[in-house]
Amino acid sequence: MVESALSPFVQVRSTRAHECIVKQLQELILSGKLAAGAHLPSEREMMTEFQVSRPTVREALRVAESMGLISVRAGDPAGPKVLGAPAVGITRVLNSLLDAGCASALELLELRMVLDASSAARASMQPKRHHAKLGEILNQMRETTDPGRFAELDVSFHEAVIVAGGNRLFLLVCKALDQPIRTLIESTLKASLSQRREETLKHHGAIVDAIKRGDAKGAARAARSHLLDFYYPGMSDEEKSRIQLFVHAMERMG
Repeated sequence: MVESALSPFVQVRSTRAHECIVKQLQELILSGKLAAGAHLPSEREMMTEFQVSRPTVREALRVAESMGLISVRAGDPAGPKVLGAPAVGITRVLNSLLDAGCASALELLELRMVLDASSAARASMQPKRHHAKLGEILNQMRETTDPGRFAELDVSFHEAVIVAGGNRLFLLVCKALDQPIRTLIESTLKASLSQRREETLKHHGAIVDAIKRGDAKGAARAARSHLLDFYYPGMSDEEKSRIQLFVHAMERMG
């Protein structure tokens, strides 16, 4: 490959060249050298860059797209679009597990409890300037009467808690869980909209208050209580017993 100061790519030397291309794309995207929203070169340009065949480039792009790193549109003159962190790929795996019955909604809830409680605790230890977004979203939730919009803001609130906590891996998992969580929220809200809405606002307020006063244990407890109260009424007796034991164990751990 002809060396170029403008090119971030390195010529590949491997019998499985497409894997080397994927590795380079992954490193460049996750490091931010290829930013979300940017476009990769065309297939022809990439063939020249990497000194490989068109099928090799296409296989690399297919794998990168399946990982959620890029979006490929046939015939797009701008080239494949960089998506950023591979949350899309993780989402596909999670959705497949849920659809195949290899993971349950209860297991999704347990995962979310760990994620939300840990994030709320972390957020309480951050500077107060990191908390502003939480109050803004909470106010928007109080103002809207649209169930769909309320569900979107609910997801945004939990994402904002994770952002405030500062753990990027937590945020990646949160984004991957976005659609499954939206489905759970919307189905639960429809069961009893008025009551669920008010309970959600009350619990979100408790989470924000604990975070703002720097109470890590209180913030984690409020996050767990919110999820338990929100989903508990729709559970079977067996699920209720399991989630109670799970929450009790988490409380003992602090």
